[in-house]
Amino acid sequence: MEPAHKSDANAVIPYLDATKEREVSPDQLLADSLYGSDSNCQEALERGIEIISPVMGATPAEGEITIADFTINEKEEITACPAGHVPQQVKTGKTGFAAIFALESCNNCAHQKCCPTKEGKRGRYLRYSAKAARLARRRAKEKEAAFREKYRYRAGVEATMSEFDRRTGVKHLRVRGLKAVRFSVFMKAIGLNILRAATYARKNNKTTTNQQYKKIVGLFCPRYAVIKELLALLLRQSGIFPGKNYANYMPDDCCSFRLVA
Repeated sequence: MEPAHKSDANAVIPYLDATKEREVSPDQLLADSLYGSDSNCQEALERGIEIISPVMGATPAEGEITIADFTINEKEEITACPAGHVPQQVKTGKTGFAAIFALESCNNCAHQKCCPTKEGKRGRYLRYSAKAARLARRRAKEKEAAFREKYRYRAGVEATMSEFDRRTGVKHLRVRGLKAVRFSVFMKAIGLNILRAATYARKNNKTTTNQQYKKIVGLFCPRYAVIKELLALLLRQSGIFPGKNYANYMPDDCCSFRLVA
């Protein structure tokens, strides 16, 4: 396992701070479970940003009851057990919470054998931390249709990145150096966007033939020299790629990709 400071998960908060400095800070961020740690979510909320992400961790065994099956309010307090029993009291301590359920209710409960509560002096206790409560509440939200509706966009972007790699070969660049790599990736992204735009236009225009489609794409793909020159000029003027001898950083295949008709 890599050291904690080298984990990609630690890049989330600096990234959010960078977007705030550029005044493009999002209201919500869709991320994989690795980036949706409790600490990241809490720090993001302090910045007014909600991270929408599945919770990491093993899936409970069938029939096993966990704290995620209890009803928890916004104050991290358990308000009901899976059987619907309300706790007599929820105590708050330095290390977390303790929900106390009446023995009369628990002794006749069908879930008693798999219940995580432990018998104590005043009833059956379930001790948990604020972090465990937050994660449990998030796991409960994952089952809701609203979460799936929002998170489907995160799943959809994986296909885009896969196409970016397959069509442009962006993972195997023939250049070195940050400026050269940035420019090459930038050009490949433009090429892919042109292809995707042409594909979209073709699907929405039934009169467009396959030959017309290839002709449209062919205007951009094999003969991009003029576009390359204009883009390089714009990038130099905007400061994105300030180098004068930009051609030294641009291999002949910086926009190459397979044409899939």
